[in-house]
Amino acid sequence: MKQSEDSKKAFAAISEDRLVALARKIISMPSKLFEEHEVADYLDRYLSDMGFAVEMMEVTHPWDETLVTRQPIAILKGTGGGPSLMINGHMDTNVTMSGWTVDPYEGKLEDGWLWGLGAQDDKGGMAAAISGIEGLIEAGIKLKGDIVMCPVAAHKVGGTGTRTLLRKGVGADFCINIEHAANTIGTVCTGGIRVKITTTTPGLFFRFTPEARAKYTNAIEQQADLIGRFGPSLTNQLPNNWLSHTPHPELADFPMIRYDSIGKDHYGRGCELVFQVRTIPGMTLDSVRDDVQRVLDGINDIPNLDYELTIPANGPTDPYFMDPMEISPDHPLVRAVAEGQELASGKPALIGSVERIGNYGDGNVIGASGIPSLQYGPGDIKVYPEWPAPDERVLVSELMITAKACAHAALTLCG
Repeated sequence: MKQSEDSKKAFAAISEDRLVALARKIISMPSKLFEEHEVADYLDRYLSDMGFAVEMMEVTHPWDETLVTRQPIAILKGTGGGPSLMINGHMDTNVTMSGWTVDPYEGKLEDGWLWGLGAQDDKGGMAAAISGIEGLIEAGIKLKGDIVMCPVAAHKVGGTGTRTLLRKGVGADFCINIEHAANTIGTVCTGGIRVKITTTTPGLFFRFTPEARAKYTNAIEQQADLIGRFGPSLTNQLPNNWLSHTPHPELADFPMIRYDSIGKDHYGRGCELVFQVRTIPGMTLDSVRDDVQRVLDGINDIPNLDYELTIPANGPTDPYFMDPMEISPDHPLVRAVAEGQELASGKPALIGSVERIGNYGDGNVIGASGIPSLQYGPGDIKVYPEWPAPDERVLVSELMITAKACAHAALTLCG
């Protein structure tokens, strides 16, 4: 694949030392959910120094208005006449799992690996993307279109930071959603819908008379019976194939469900069951709602079944509702990132569900808003026995590939 002279200049100007220093700096700043302020303020200054115009945007928790954080939304203005590119990644990290063998905030460098909380999810990738655009600036390349850099807060609450910026009118013609994907290009991702079934059952409260027992139904046993009707977690082999869908070649093991919680007060008559449906393209909120209702309507052998169905589980504005995402492999955005990936790595890009299979990200939210989006970035969760995990780490070589791929994509799309 032939590389343009401007792309070569940008690659040469991307500094590994500067990239690693930026990643280590923001890793050193704890940024748990709704505690992203220090990273936000640092990136505000960093992006401003690069020449971005930065607006600090408040982000409020969707259920608790006392929880407020902030995120820097930065625009590098082009000369005019070109499409704009959003680069979106998140500042909040996973919870700190037990079992770390290194300081999660040190940013340890060893044998080509950068260690730390957020190293691959998502601070390393965000630092790489910023460094890629910094390489274009250092090389003296002026783009026609704008670069919209969005290090968002509150990603772990259903993309609340991204939903906030979209609601406030921030947009672009294309979006690269930085997510740990082992430098594969996620063009098709599952969606997610949470289902809540709240049952109310006759109580017993120690009235062990034959009459009371005849009217009694155990709420938890009743919900267990419902679980049997909907089927097991993490398989698409569900009773009567109850989820309406057209199979997708990239997501052959989906759709599937996973039970999240079941709860009942000791003396209460109500019992709440929550499960999520991982959807595939073609499935909608309405289709899943109809499917769940059809299963419930077909039950006539569970005594005293009195239920309330809520989909999405947290109401109409539930941030955990995500539409599935799909973009054609032939879309200009995909081609641009794939070219950058191949030029940076020397290997053809892997495109499809690949390392994002079963996952969703803010790219789902952005795609649903009408902005063509894909999910791409460094970090492979297969190096851990489970995820989230202690000893989070990312290869520096993957960070550099990400930086170069983002620079090339920006040059190709916005040039």
